[in-house]
Parts: sequence; structure tokens; C-alpha cells
Amino acid sequence: MITFKNIKISKQVFEEGLAVPVLYFEDEDGNDWYTLRDEKWAGKNAFIAVGQDGFINTWSENPNFLTLSEGVSVYEVSAKNLPADIGEQTYSYQDGKIIKFEPVASEVAEQKRNNLLSNATTAITPLQDAVDIDDATEAELLQLKAWKTYRVALNRLDLTTAPDIAWPEMPTLATIGENDQSALIDQ
Repeated sequence: MITFKNIKISKQVFEEGLAVPVLYFEDEDGNDWYTLRDEKWAGKNAFIAVGQDGFINTWSENPNFLTLSEGVSVYEVSAKNLPADIGEQTYSYQDGKIIKFEPVASEVAEQKRNNLLSNATTAITPLQDAVDIDDATEAELLQLKAWKTYRVALNRLDLTTAPDIAWPEMPTLATIGENDQSALIDQ
């Protein structure tokens, strides 16, 4: 099986009729990619390119179709060991094994909360501007309070309980309250 670690561009050759140069790669031991591929590839296995972070960033059953870049390592692997969902999921390659990446629940929750906080801030900003210049309507004041209450609730969430988090409901006309809704409609 071919292993081609920590590759770098060894030369660029401009050939007639091509708009871009042909790139030649060598590994950390000075082996030429094309020579190694042509001498050792039997046409039966697949190839993965793994970044320095250990994650698979490209794969192919034919090494001629790999996207190579400096710093990656290329490994020949059994085609039957390539996961069927490799195009949709994130995988790493460690100690000869392809491992599905499972994000940490608390990190996913933190990302979700940050997105929701950003949305809340976007909603709050023009409402707060209206208050700051003494031009807020009653409806805007009610919306501002609802959005700020929501943002406070988001900041108070305990993300260590992920994925079992009771997310607060985002403010809408329906959630501001029936009495408050009539004020909004009258405006």
C-alpha cells in the first residue's frame, strides 16, 4: 500500500498548450508522487488525502483524481473500507483507521447559542436605537423587552447538559403575549 507523507511541491513545469503549470510533488523522504503511484498502484484500492490536522480532505478510487496540496499525506486504503457517507460526513485517519468525527455536544450547543445570540443582537439593535433617540413606539418597546429577555435566557443556559437543553423560544408576535399583540397591531 502506498503511503506518501507530508507532501510538498518539488517543481512546476509549464507545458505548451496548458494555461497552468504541471505540479510535481514529493514526500518527506524525497519520493516523487508520480513515480511512486505509477510503480506501486495496482488499480484495486482507493486513496485518501489527510491534512496535518488528521482529517480526510479528499479521496478517490483513482489517485489521478486526488486534489493534492502541500502538507497533506496520501494513503492507499482498501476501497471497501471507505465509508459510504464520506462525502457527507467528516472523518479522520489515525493509526490506519478511518474514524467518523463526532462533534462534542457542548461545542455544538455553544455554536447554536452563539448563532441565536447574534440573531437576537441583530433584532435588538434597531429597537434600541429607536429608544436611544426617544422615537420608540409602544410596539417597539415591547419587542425590545422580549428580545432582551430572550438574550438573557440564552446567556443563562447551562451548556454542559447538552444535548438535553431546554432552549428558550425566540420572540415572535405570537410569543410576545396576547395583550401585547393588540398593542403591536394598533401601531
